Amino acid sequence: MTTIWRDYSFQEFDDELAPMPGLPEILPRFFVPPLEDKPQNPIMDTLKLARINQSLPKRPRHTPRVPHELAILVADASESDNHLDDLDKLWRSALTRTLGVRNGTLSWDRLRPTHPSKAGSTAFLSEQASLVFASARHYVQPRFSDPNIIVSYATQEELLASLKMIVLGTSSTMHTWCPSSERFTQVGCQEGQRGYLLVDGKDEVVSSSVISRFLTIGTLMRRLEEFLKGIRKRSAKEGPTIHAFAHSLATTLTHLREEFAKLPPIQEAGAEKTALCALWMQYNIYEEILVALSDLYGRSEGHSPRDYPKFDSSPVPLLSSVYEHLNMHLERQSPRQISAIFAYILASASQEYLQQVGRSVGFGGRPLRQSSHVIGERHNQYEIDDDGDEDEEEENIFEALEQIEDTFPNFFPRELLDVLPAAQKSLVLLRIAHPDHPLLTLPPSRRLIKWLWSPTVIQTIWNGSTPPEIVDQLVSEPSPIHPSKKYDPELSQFSIFDMEPGSMISSSSFTLRDTSTRTLRSFIDSFPNVLPPITPTLPHLTSLVFRDLVNHASTLSSALLSLFITSTGNLNFQSHLILLRSYLLLTAPSFKSRLLAALFSDAGDYEIDTEPHSMSIRSLRRRPNGKKAGTTSQQPWAVGLSPSLLERETWPPVGADLSFFLRTVIVDSFEREGEDFGIGGKAQVTEEAGWRLGFAIRDLPVGPGRDKWLNPLTMEALDFLYMDYKPPRPMEILISPEILSKYQRLFAFILRLLRVESALKCLFRMSRSTTNPFFQTLTASRKLLLHFRFVAQSFVSSLESYLFDIAIRGNFDPFIARLSPETLDSSTSVGKDSGFSDVFELARGHSVLLDDILSACLLRSGQRGVGDLLRNSLELVLEFCVACGELHRGRLEEYQAAGLIEDIFRKFRTKMTTLTKVLKGLVDKGPSSSRSLVNVSGDGERRPLGGIDALYHLLLCLDLNDWWSKAS
Repeated sequence: MTTIWRDYSFQEFDDELAPMPGLPEILPRFFVPPLEDKPQNPIMDTLKLARINQSLPKRPRHTPRVPHELAILVADASESDNHLDDLDKLWRSALTRTLGVRNGTLSWDRLRPTHPSKAGSTAFLSEQASLVFASARHYVQPRFSDPNIIVSYATQEELLASLKMIVLGTSSTMHTWCPSSERFTQVGCQEGQRGYLLVDGKDEVVSSSVISRFLTIGTLMRRLEEFLKGIRKRSAKEGPTIHAFAHSLATTLTHLREEFAKLPPIQEAGAEKTALCALWMQYNIYEEILVALSDLYGRSEGHSPRDYPKFDSSPVPLLSSVYEHLNMHLERQSPRQISAIFAYILASASQEYLQQVGRSVGFGGRPLRQSSHVIGERHNQYEIDDDGDEDEEEENIFEALEQIEDTFPNFFPRELLDVLPAAQKSLVLLRIAHPDHPLLTLPPSRRLIKWLWSPTVIQTIWNGSTPPEIVDQLVSEPSPIHPSKKYDPELSQFSIFDMEPGSMISSSSFTLRDTSTRTLRSFIDSFPNVLPPITPTLPHLTSLVFRDLVNHASTLSSALLSLFITSTGNLNFQSHLILLRSYLLLTAPSFKSRLLAALFSDAGDYEIDTEPHSMSIRSLRRRPNGKKAGTTSQQPWAVGLSPSLLERETWPPVGADLSFFLRTVIVDSFEREGEDFGIGGKAQVTEEAGWRLGFAIRDLPVGPGRDKWLNPLTMEALDFLYMDYKPPRPMEILISPEILSKYQRLFAFILRLLRVESALKCLFRMSRSTTNPFFQTLTASRKLLLHFRFVAQSFVSSLESYLFDIAIRGNFDPFIARLSPETLDSSTSVGKDSGFSDVFELARGHSVLLDDILSACLLRSGQRGVGDLLRNSLELVLEFCVACGELHRGRLEEYQAAGLIEDIFRKFRTKMTTLTKVLKGLVDKGPSSSRSLVNVSGDGERRPLGGIDALYHLLLCLDLNDWWSKAS
């Protein structure tokens, strides 16, 4: 830019400096020579046109305009002689003239000594030298003066020296780091000001375009460094993943600094100068790398520090984010260096996490103890501590399984996610159920989960071969020196004193070498441009990486499942199912008959006031000379219940009486049924069933409409009683408390049905009495009673037959048959799926089985409407029996009982008509395949009848010939 010196007057400066006499006078460091007393024309004087004009030949004299034929009259005779030499002079002058050699542009910039005097190849200013064009542009488009805009000027050498420091993330003489905004700002710019740095010969647009790339690189480098500092301050309790992630980022930044140090401009003597445009292009790839890294960490240049997203350091979202960015760059065909750096970060950060996942299922070693775990970052989440009290372990088994994290990075293949959570839990259960299992006693293998990037290694793994181990030989260790003298084993440690001093110290003990950047550089150089055709995408490659882990996890789950199915001890699941079906669902005849005798009675007379139960405590306490009760009880007759439960005339009969009645029911019945409980063996099942099965009393809610269990006259009188079962500890997964609650709901429903059945038996005996017959004077009422008794007996017996034969056995027996070893072997031999891949799927199948039985019995919450119709019908039958009992005892007159029975029968008929209509509607909505009595598949295997599908059989049992439909 041209600089023009002007003559300033320093008078006013001298006046201001007068009060300081001690300071020397400041004189100007330049001298302006005096001008001559004549008109000044510095441009013409510099061009020296006058001197040039004096040396030019005389201008030719113009001849007057005359016709050609008269031109000779006015022509100069002296010039005519030289006319022949003009042609030669023309070519000689062309060789010696200066026109076109010097620059003819006239401007103030010609005063600059460094102005190029060589003529350009074109007349356009934009194609002249950069300084010439900048001067012309500055003159044509002068910059407006703005106090908020700071303009600085620099030469190209000064700018490159400054930019070299900026790309390394440090401040320079032209730019400084602002901690609040986390970006480089121009030196001298205050808050609210904007700075422009102009390079010699470049305008502000070109200069900003050149500088912006280097500012972007420096800003992102510095932001990533600040981000790295925050990560390194985190606690070690957060797990190794975040710290491995920080190490990979630090290695990447160090590698970039080393690359920047090698790039021009190089501050060395004799270094070749690089054009600004070429230098700008060399830094292009590094800008793309840093932009991609900043997008990963949420530190892009467009974000201010207050807009930074919150960084989640947990392994699952962290690794998922790295994987997504890597997959994005591979799909976009980004430069190989970017994909390689992201692959390196993913491999480094996920190494410990993947090994921890592998060890959680026994792949590549056993789970580590006393260490911080990666998944969920909780201690000992994959195993249960063997030390401690056994009772404490039994309480914590479900807590141990719940603590196992079931969330994984989104790059885990679907086939791995299907088996990994179950395999992790299976390992915990297998250690409890069978500590000596071969999978637990095998020595830990050295198989590790590693990311594969080399096409050769990928092809080797794909073919099922083992790739060669890569040995790092960067630092060779000297072989240890062994002493020549041999010592006894107990004195072998003293052999070190026979060696020379320092012989056991290697050179690497004093030399610390960081090879991380060398490893990264080698990784980038060997990273392929594209993935091999056998794994064309990153998800395909991921599936290959986790293939061995998927196979191992499937093997582990199958081992635990096989243990529960083929075991000959107390872990045989089939034997436990038969035990539950026999007792909690009352399918064992011996247990059912003993339970009926203990809780119910089919006697036709009210026996509480006349004769105590032969097994009751009251009969044992009665003295031989005791008097019989002379007064009749005023309590209604709870028809169908055992009189011994009503002796105290309080309900429920809690305490010693109930325990006395039920204490031998289970053991006595099991002695006759033990040989039928599957392959578990009678001896062990008999020994353990006595304390695994037992009756218990629950606390039921009270309040309006919820206290029917407090009334012995209702069908819910025995709801307080339930059967509890304590499965072996490893089988608590298959027989969980939720599953047992479904068994107990069915047990309560069966007790209700048996209570109504016992009441009908009592009614049958009362109606056959010859001493006190019903309705001796009311023949129509007697006919109605007998008709109602027949209809009720048919309804209850059909419902009971449906419950045990179709709802329970129709679903339970096919499920048990699937668990037999013979069925599993046959399914495996023909290549058919047995239906269960692990014990947790088996547990879900067990739960679904009970849901189907509940649905078949109309006991699900979604079947409340139709279920209430069925329960109301049973309640009306019991109410009918209670009314007949009161009539039999003489507490009701015949005319009173006649109207009551007619009203009950009318309600019963209405309920049954509505029930059959609703069932018919449900059946019509169901599939037609449910209408077969035995559901058999094409290969002859018996299938469960299901829940909703079984309602067709209930409709057939209750309304075979559309009797209730026609009766309406």
